[in-house]
Amino acid sequence: MTDSTRLAPLLAQWDTSLGMLSERMTGLTDAEWLWEPSPGATSIAPLTDGAWRPPRPTDDAPRTRTIAWLAGHLGEMGVLRADYLTGSHQAQPEDVVWPDTAAEGIDSMHRGLARWRDALATMTDDDLDQVGRSQCPWGWDPKLPLLDIVWWMNRELIHHAAEIAFVRDLYASTRPPVSSR
Repeated sequence: MTDSTRLAPLLAQWDTSLGMLSERMTGLTDAEWLWEPSPGATSIAPLTDGAWRPPRPTDDAPRTRTIAWLAGHLGEMGVLRADYLTGSHQAQPEDVVWPDTAAEGIDSMHRGLARWRDALATMTDDDLDQVGRSQCPWGWDPKLPLLDIVWWMNRELIHHAAEIAFVRDLYASTRPPVSSR
């Protein structure tokens, strides 16, 4: 548990947002996991080494995203940022597993996000003010106080949770109604 009174409300927001996302993902199917809401949606795919990862886009065109990508991205951010906050400072994106099934993917997302949450729980107010306390090289971490990175991670969780909920709703709306007979 952190002794930072400034971090406590952000951790409470994190916990509430993650709880709402977890509830919203209950019953997620493998078909929903990989469903592309539009042609060319950002997703995950098996690469030449057999691992599932997001292929790198060749342009900057805006794309919809699959739940697999959204949840995988959340888990990846948690793993990488936790490593650069309190770990070995060596984790690389290719070290992160992107599962191709809903059950494994949700579990992986939760593990990654828990690593970030656990790392944050060890921070003090002095840590929150330190510029570059998180040295994660894939973002603004080395240039901003840790408190700004915590705020950003909360925003990412809330933003992607909303996207996941929307993709689930869109998926359900494209399916025939279930007969009550």
